[in-house]
Amino acid sequence: MSEDKINKIKKIGMLTGGGDSSGINDFIRTTVILLEKMGMKVRGIKNGYRGLIEGDFIDLNSRIVDGIKNTGGTYIGTSRTNPYKVEGAIQKISKNIKDEELDLLLCVGGNDTLGVANRLYEEEGIKIIGVPQTIDNDLLETDYSIGFHSAVENIVNCVNMVMSSAMSHEREMFVEVMGRDSGFLGLNSAIVLGADYLLIPEFPADIDKLSEFIVRKRKAGKKHGLYIISEGVQIQGGRHILDEVDDFGHKKLGGISYYISEVVEKKINIKPNVVVLGYTQRGGKPCPYDSYISNIFAKGVVEDIKEGIFGFMVAVVNEKPKNVRIADAVREVRLVSKEDYEFALKIGDVYE
Repeated sequence: MSEDKINKIKKIGMLTGGGDSSGINDFIRTTVILLEKMGMKVRGIKNGYRGLIEGDFIDLNSRIVDGIKNTGGTYIGTSRTNPYKVEGAIQKISKNIKDEELDLLLCVGGNDTLGVANRLYEEEGIKIIGVPQTIDNDLLETDYSIGFHSAVENIVNCVNMVMSSAMSHEREMFVEVMGRDSGFLGLNSAIVLGADYLLIPEFPADIDKLSEFIVRKRKAGKKHGLYIISEGVQIQGGRHILDEVDDFGHKKLGGISYYISEVVEKKINIKPNVVVLGYTQRGGKPCPYDSYISNIFAKGVVEDIKEGIFGFMVAVVNEKPKNVRIADAVREVRLVSKEDYEFALKIGDVYE
């Protein structure tokens, strides 16, 4: 370890961007405590890149963050602000970093947040370390992202509550989960719950096949069922509602399951119930594994700062921190494999 490398970093800015998730505050707490022990100061940047543009900073120290462990959301706030879509924002960011005397930006978020971080590193020469945080778990080169396991647990708990009604009323239950482009939330929750069927963005949905499955299952004697549907599933003739678009060009999703339910009813005269879980999936206190893995990410960040390693995302592979170039982590969205998808379908269909 080089003492010179450590001495060059005195003050660090930390931001969290994109959708919030459980486990962020555990990461913030551990990182701040470890950096403080190394004699470094941490400035929290309020509300992601918006705060970096507006110069909205708060002090973070061990006493301030000690009580945020095992709490949901992000203590320093977040936003979906894209500075490359705001006129003059990059100049303001550079000025605020200089005025605050920040030696390093620690950026915690998903593909959009880390994509901006990579541009700031490559184009503006700002020292950056990235940390994957997204319930979608769709960043490359890391086993998991902060928040994923807690979101799966939330889905499982919510579904277990609604399935008693499905069984009592002998109804199919369509449960819509988050997942714009990748279906890891749907996949993992479907496997855990033993869902009858799964629809995810990676594989276009065949509503005829789905309808036939429901009829076959009912004829075999099972009058209720669980169907996990990702909000981003692609369906010919379907429309993702709503049409609102964010700063990164993403349409706001939510409600495709209602369309699927209506089409199924027209085909077989059986109308499934629909439950859209929405924000319940990423809220609340983190599950134990997310709390644990958040500390592993913090450990990797501190090791990189000690060694003067920048422009990398700290990944976790086999529960050990590993450095991956941010550009490699965000080069494309990580997707569910056909093998894993077919495995989930296979163990859900017991009426072949």
